[in-house]
Amino acid sequence: MKRTIAIICMAALVIAAFAGCSSGAQTTATTAAASSAAQAGDPGATANKDYDGKVYKIACDAAYAPFSIQAGADRTPPGEVVTSGNGMGDYYGIDVEILAAVAAYEGFKFELTPMDFSGIIPAITSGTIDGSIAGMNITEPRKESVDFSDGYYESGSAIVVNKDDTTISSFEDLKGKVAACKEGTTGMAWCQDFSEQYGFSVSVYPDSASMMLAVSNKQADFLIEDYPVISYQIKIGEQAALKVAVDAIEQPPQNGFAVKKGENQTLLAMFNEGLAAIRANGTYDKIINQYK
Repeated sequence: MKRTIAIICMAALVIAAFAGCSSGAQTTATTAAASSAAQAGDPGATANKDYDGKVYKIACDAAYAPFSIQAGADRTPPGEVVTSGNGMGDYYGIDVEILAAVAAYEGFKFELTPMDFSGIIPAITSGTIDGSIAGMNITEPRKESVDFSDGYYESGSAIVVNKDDTTISSFEDLKGKVAACKEGTTGMAWCQDFSEQYGFSVSVYPDSASMMLAVSNKQADFLIEDYPVISYQIKIGEQAALKVAVDAIEQPPQNGFAVKKGENQTLLAMFNEGLAAIRANGTYDKIINQYK
């Protein structure tokens, strides 16, 4: 009997040794995220050795199609949401699904926290949330407050006007116009930096919806918005009153996942590792292609 037990134990040790060789410093996760990863085509979810099981509070923009979209009677995903049931709530979109796919691969848990964009960096620095994936451009000023992941999406900004407008097709046409800007965005920063040079005035709005409504209602002449965002919203008819006048105002920056500077480095490392993995296994492309 003792000999039998010893053989069983030895076999278990051999299996464990081979498992260790295949996963390095990682261990297999047995969470709901692992199930989601399997559904997404991952060979198996893994967990960072430094992850302590914490449920991370991660912000997304409360309304920023196609990056974060709240499902409803008039809002349903365009295809299969790649990963679900891992803290996503009733949201879907590029940011939310990339986060869920990364979490599934890495084996960590999160609770999605939709917020107005302008409040996200203050919430990170105060410790109210642990991180964010909110269509946030990686910029040098923001690096003073947060640490960014590797870029996960190239997102240039466009000049957008009312569909009836025929007066704006270049920067020189902005003279005497009124710009609508979303608070805390790189679009607002661009307008503030170039308003004097091009001779336009600036009105700041708290969210994307009110900014776009201002141009739709002709209370403002143009707005600055990420090209993939506005192109998608015009395509699906959500912003049918608008059109793109200038495709790009500068070299497109990358969007990044953000955490408080010097903190939550395990979360940041897991995001980078998971992002590389979902790019390699095709999950990333599957998510992006739903929203083109």
